This record gives sequence, C-alpha cells and structure tokens, in this order.
Amino acid sequence: MKQNKLHQFWPVLIGQFYNPEHDLIKEELTNFFKEYEKKNPKGNKQLQDKDYHGNYNLYQSNYDLHNEKNIALHKVLKFIAISILETVKSANHTELNKLEKKPEMNIKFMESWFIRYNQGGMIYPHNHGNHSWSCIYYVQASKEAKTMNGSTYFMKPHQGQHPNDFGSSYMKNEQITINAEEGKLLIFPGFLSHGSHPFKGEKDRMIISTNSLTELKK
Repeated sequence: MKQNKLHQFWPVLIGQFYNPEHDLIKEELTNFFKEYEKKNPKGNKQLQDKDYHGNYNLYQSNYDLHNEKNIALHKVLKFIAISILETVKSANHTELNKLEKKPEMNIKFMESWFIRYNQGGMIYPHNHGNHSWSCIYYVQASKEAKTMNGSTYFMKPHQGQHPNDFGSSYMKNEQITINAEEGKLLIFPGFLSHGSHPFKGEKDRMIISTNSLTELKK
C-alpha cells in the first residue's frame, strides 16, 4: 500500500551553535576591536561612500576582518567555519548521499566584519545578497537583556503571499526573534532578511558577521 506523505521543499534553515571557548577569548576580542577602532575611527569605507541610513548608533569595521592578525579573532573564525561546514553538510545531506565519494569541503570567507552598538543602536532589515551562508556571532551582549533587547529578528521570506484563514496559521508570524547571547552563533541563508532590535545595556553590544561560500576540494 502506498503511503501518504507531506513534502517539505526549500526550507529556511537557521543554525544555532555555542562556542565553548568564548569566555576564554572574549576579553582579547573586545580589546582588539577597541584598538581597531582607534586606528580606523571612521569605520567601514564602503559605507562612507553611500547615502546609508539603515544603521543607528554603531561602529562597523571594513569587510576584510578575516585578514587581520589576531589569535582570538582567528579562533572564533575557525569555530564559525567548522559550524558553517556542519550546517552545509546537514542542509545538503540529500545531495551528498547521491555521491559515491563524499567531497572534501572548505569554507571560504568572502566578507567579515564586526559591529559595536551604542545605546539605542540598531540595524534595519536587510539581506546579504548572493551569499550561500551568512552568520552573526555575539561577542558581547547585555547580561540583563530582556528578550528583545539587541536581539536579532528574521523576516518571513514570502511576505504577504498566504491567505489569513486557519489553514495557513503555521505561516502567520511575519518575523521571529532569537535572543542575543554571548558566544552564540547564528548561521542563515544570505537571502534571508534580518535586522536587530534597539540595544540598551551597560556595555556596548558587539558582534562578528561573515559571508561565505563553500569550496569543493579536488
């Protein structure tokens, strides 16, 4: 007898990982960010050349952070790369199972940067364009933060494309929010629009973001 089934195509995946070594490297990371900002007080050069009004009360570095020489930074980037690779394998397990020989894969950072948020700092909804996987790593977040404080929200990718009856209740949320926690890493498709709620805390909120691609080793 043939079995009924519910297909699930084109799922939106968001990976969540925790860095077990975060407390050991946090201080070195935050000090590195402070020194970087002293040397580059104007921040991101590309944003300086644009009429850019999507961000408030924050400092953003250039997009080549992965080229900086700092031990703590590269420990985090290694953790991010390993986590992205795990995400890629899980997301593409069906395609991988079709192959006789499993390929070796390498995660290549195309862009990486850090952001420091002041009181009220926030970012409006945006996406990371033509990148397969993007990420947010929380270096410093408010210990006494409430659920929405400085947290990241993700927008539903198919806005306004469903009826309002109960049959589509599973699609009713226009956005979801994931709490900001130190040492937490969020990995998501680059096309997924997201932003951050306004931040208020005793210390600045700091994150690292990356855009990456997956290379197959020959």
